[in-house]
Amino acid sequence: MYIHTTASWPTREDRRAALIWLAIFWIFVGVGFGFDLHNYLREQPPVPKIVHVHAVATTLWLLTATALVLMVETGNVRFHRRFGWFAAGYAALIFVIAPWSELSWQALNLQTPGALPPEFLSIAFSGVICMAVLLPWGILMRRNSAAHRRVLILATICISDAGFSRMVSLFLPAPTTFLGTYLFYEGGNLLLILLMFLWDWKRNRIMKQFLWGAFLVIAMGLSATGLYFNETWKSITRSWLESWARNML
Repeated sequence: MYIHTTASWPTREDRRAALIWLAIFWIFVGVGFGFDLHNYLREQPPVPKIVHVHAVATTLWLLTATALVLMVETGNVRFHRRFGWFAAGYAALIFVIAPWSELSWQALNLQTPGALPPEFLSIAFSGVICMAVLLPWGILMRRNSAAHRRVLILATICISDAGFSRMVSLFLPAPTTFLGTYLFYEGGNLLLILLMFLWDWKRNRIMKQFLWGAFLVIAMGLSATGLYFNETWKSITRSWLESWARNML
C-alpha cells in the first residue's frame, strides 16, 4: 500500500465518493433526529432556547457543507471556492453555539431522572473539537484538492455521533461498558472512516492527511469515552454544570 501526500489521479475520479459519505451521514442524522423529534418537542422541562438555535444553526451548516460538495460535483468550482469562505466563517459560529447548547441543556436537566449524566460532556464535545481542528486544516490544504476533500469530509462527518446514537437507541439501550459506549456513540464515525479507508485502499489512493485526520477522530472518541468513565471527570463536570445552572440559566 502506497501512502500519498498529493493525488496522482484525476480530480474528477474523487468527487462521487464524497457524495456517498455525505449520503450515509445524512441517513444517520435524518433517521436519528427524525425519530427523536417527537421527544425533543415534548421534553420536560422544555429545552432551552439556545438548543433550538443550535438545531437550526447546525442543520444549516450541514446543508452548507453538502452544497459545497454538490458545487464541485456539478462543476461550479469557482463558486465553491467563494462560498467556502462564507462556510468557514459560519462554522466558527457552530464552535460557540454547540457547547453553549449542550451545557445549557445538561445544566437544566442535572436533576432530571433518566437525563444524560454530567460526564457525558466529554462525548458531546469530542466531535466539535475534532471539527474545530480538521476544518481549518482542510482549508489550509485547499491547493491540494484530494487531501482538502478528504479532511473536510472528516470535519463534517465527525459530528455524526449525535444522530448515530439516536438511531441505534431505536433498537438498543445505551450500554454500560467502555467498548459498548464507544461504539454506541462513536460507531457512526468509525463506520464512515472505515468505508472511506477501504474505498481508497482498493484504488490505491490512501492519503497521509486522511490517516492523520482519521486518527484524530478515533483517538478523540476513545479519549472522550475514557473520560466518561473517569470519577474525577464526573466530579469536574458536575461542578461545571452546577455553576452553569446558577449563572447562565
